[in-house]
Amino acid sequence: MSAIPSLAPAQDADPAAPIVLDPIVIEDMRRADGPMSTMLDPGALTLPPAVDGGALLRAVPGVTSGRMGGHGLELVIRGQQQNQLNIIDAGSFTYGACPNRMDPPTAMASFHRADEIVVEKGYASVTHGPGGSGGTVLLKRGVPDLAGEDAFTGHFGAGLASNGGGTDAAGRFTQDLGGGLYLQGAGEVKSADNYRDGSGREVRSALEQRSAGLTLGYAGAGVDLAFDAEYDLAEDVLFPGAGMDSPFDETVIYRLRGGVDVDAGALTRIEGTIYHSAVDHVMDNYSLRPAGMMAMRTPATSDTTGGKLEAQLSFGGTDVKLGVDLQSNTREATVFAGMPAMIPMLESEDPARARFLIWPDVTIAQTGLYFEARSQLAEATALTWGLRYDHVSAEADKAAVTPAQGPSPNALYSAQYGTTFDGTREEHNLGGLLRLEHEIAPGATLFAGLSRSVRTADATERAIARMNWVGNPDIDPEKHHQIDLGARLDRGPWYLDASGYADWVDDYILRDQFSVPGVTNYRNVSARLSGVELAAGWARGGWEIRGDATYTHGENTTDDRPLAQIPPLQGGLSVAYGRDGWRTGARLNWATEQDRIDPARDPGTTPGYATLDLFGSYDLSENATIRAGVDNITDETYANHLSRANIFDPTVTQVNEPGRTFYVTLDTQF
Repeated sequence: MSAIPSLAPAQDADPAAPIVLDPIVIEDMRRADGPMSTMLDPGALTLPPAVDGGALLRAVPGVTSGRMGGHGLELVIRGQQQNQLNIIDAGSFTYGACPNRMDPPTAMASFHRADEIVVEKGYASVTHGPGGSGGTVLLKRGVPDLAGEDAFTGHFGAGLASNGGGTDAAGRFTQDLGGGLYLQGAGEVKSADNYRDGSGREVRSALEQRSAGLTLGYAGAGVDLAFDAEYDLAEDVLFPGAGMDSPFDETVIYRLRGGVDVDAGALTRIEGTIYHSAVDHVMDNYSLRPAGMMAMRTPATSDTTGGKLEAQLSFGGTDVKLGVDLQSNTREATVFAGMPAMIPMLESEDPARARFLIWPDVTIAQTGLYFEARSQLAEATALTWGLRYDHVSAEADKAAVTPAQGPSPNALYSAQYGTTFDGTREEHNLGGLLRLEHEIAPGATLFAGLSRSVRTADATERAIARMNWVGNPDIDPEKHHQIDLGARLDRGPWYLDASGYADWVDDYILRDQFSVPGVTNYRNVSARLSGVELAAGWARGGWEIRGDATYTHGENTTDDRPLAQIPPLQGGLSVAYGRDGWRTGARLNWATEQDRIDPARDPGTTPGYATLDLFGSYDLSENATIRAGVDNITDETYANHLSRANIFDPTVTQVNEPGRTFYVTLDTQF
């Protein structure tokens, strides 16, 4: 992905005065609090319009994503994905309603409403809910500045891209209502047709997506409170990497969030969130592609209710967070099937055409208690330590129900594992972390961390029920035991971040497609993940050079074979120059061959590649910036190793990335 332009340095307007250049401010990407975190400014990203959230996050070193189409890219951090990552949007969790992952959380999250995006690699905090062994993405929203002269402020951006005709228009506003009350609104409309890869092949990737949100809030006297109502609709989304497309995917979120500063001895603040998200998804194999011998339609829902209450305390050199969080997710999906002449019966969800209860009304409820403290042991030494306990309860209310055209879920569980899902499964999971940071010299910090995190199986791993794809009701939760070591150097004009990690996983939940021919099932194995992450940059006199490289190694140690879906050695190098409101540059994106694969799951060995992007920006005024660029200028034909097999085009192995793409965007503030 493109590197992102920063603010041009300002210059004294008096010709008689010495020319003094302000430091270059890197707006796009910077290190957040903590050695395992990176912060993005979503408003400064130079990317083609209409990109998916998973594509946007590729801008972070060490973060990548697998492609199934133009929508719903699957985020991967440190070789981990899906429920191994926590995606938290303004304090709330949303889980997609597609069993095949057409709608992961990053596809529905409100990136254009976030004030900042923080990406944490590895297990960096016990405060971010259960799981999250691979990392966490936080979309944060702050309290608007109500002290300015303008009662009404806003932002609007629009853009278009050549390859696939992607268009995107997004806006947001804040209205100061007086007395500390404010109203915020936002909306986005994006669409795209099918793009072409570097060889000119058409890749089915069209989509239409619209979102809107409204926030009513109050800020004053140490109190901030906001109520959000948000809506997202994706329609007519094509997926070459799946046997179905999605004509409809709707998400509704309600969220109450806020906090109060207090002066009660050690207690300094109390904050919390209450939320409910509802996802309604439909996929079929006939409305957006030619119908085959058998028509299939799968309506599905995913409803999540949760909340969090946290107390923040200060004891001299120690800051403490003490809290409780909970979430309950219920998923239900049914496969309806019949001859093409029966499509009206499928559309009406006629029980006579029900083939599988693919998610048999599965509810997974988790309640967590946590304690985390950061202690300043000495002027140059800090210790972060925490503990977390989660109680998990899982049940499937329709596991014994037999659909008209197929077996009951319990019959499938019994055939594969010799068990049924008639009773509630409970877990008691304990995790924690210990991280030491020591500044050996000004701008030079070493860190070392130990952690244990536990992730429970999701609804698919625990309870999916199709003839050739069966969840395991008795699957044990994953236990990750991780060590992190690293160094950070910041020498003014240049910086260097280097880290390495090793993660020993007990009861890794393996999606097994090789033990039982023709059947995907789930079992626990031992596994090991390890890797290195490097990032460096230099800036002076308007020039900026940045580079990064990451490597991940994944091994199924029980079966002595590679883990599937592990990215290869990859990275990027960018060079940019800018002054007086303009900036231009180039970025080289590269990856080596990945031949350590699980042939039962990975589409195949993926060749290495190198692509070149050009980008630039110009400040039309103090409040308007135009950005433009060319991605993949050499029209390289390539695929990310994590992408799905392209089952719609037998001439290629995987879903290829877009070929040469020209784009332009305009951002304004008022």
